[in-house]
Amino acid sequence: MSKERPSVTPNEAPASVSGDAWPVIPLGAAALLLRTLGDHTWAYVAGAVIGGIALLAALIGLVECVRAVRRGLALGKAASVVLLLLISGFAVVHQLVTA
Repeated sequence: MSKERPSVTPNEAPASVSGDAWPVIPLGAAALLLRTLGDHTWAYVAGAVIGGIALLAALIGLVECVRAVRRGLALGKAASVVLLLLISGFAVVHQLVTA
């Protein structure tokens, strides 16, 4: 009876990171809500909740972009998604601070 190591699965094929950019939609909605109706308490709270959840999702998306680059995906594609997530996240945080 031989004691061989179980076969190691080969590396996954590089996937697209465009699916990791979806948090831009709720981030944009939160920034728009804060920008237009930020003086109302209900809008500020709703924008903060939506923005907070979307910021967490954006952080997960950023981690997935880094993993995709490590798996061999083109750096330009991942960098564009990272830039988009960072700009939209900054917009929400800026609106939360200034509203």
